[in-house]
Amino acid sequence: MYIIKFIIIQLFFVFAVSANERANYLTAIMPNMLDFITEVTEYENNGYPLPKIIILNAKDVCEGAYERSLENIDECDIVGYYNDKTNIIYIRDNPSRYMSNDRFQEVVLVHELVHFLQKFNGTYEEVECKQQLEIDAYKVQSLYIDRMGIDPKQKPDPLFAVISTLCPSQMPQFF
Repeated sequence: MYIIKFIIIQLFFVFAVSANERANYLTAIMPNMLDFITEVTEYENNGYPLPKIIILNAKDVCEGAYERSLENIDECDIVGYYNDKTNIIYIRDNPSRYMSNDRFQEVVLVHELVHFLQKFNGTYEEVECKQQLEIDAYKVQSLYIDRMGIDPKQKPDPLFAVISTLCPSQMPQFF
């Protein structure tokens, strides 16, 4: 029994160190990503406090994004989200079933950094609904993937991108 507890503790420690190292790496490349975003969009980065990055398992990311417990985590494909109240970006430790391993956390980070800049540039107040914030985030995500030579599987599905950016007033049958 002692050996099993020791192995579990070791595995937890390895994951925690690995997630922390990954978050440190993503934090280090964040300024370059923000430069990229400001280069390809109208958003400005005026020295806003950089968000903290936390890497979590799929369950914690999905439940955090939905702000409630979920019965079937396997159905959740959320790989990250920006909490604008706490200025924290949460990223999954593993890609969803629709993504590959190829730098997926970088792709999620660049997407979420668009939301970070949208918050500080006042875009949250300009859109009809929060879903419309995804339009620019998806565009930047795709441009980043192309520029960095990342697996195109990391791009959002075009049909999903259209549907997920609709406001309830535009297509009430989807809501």
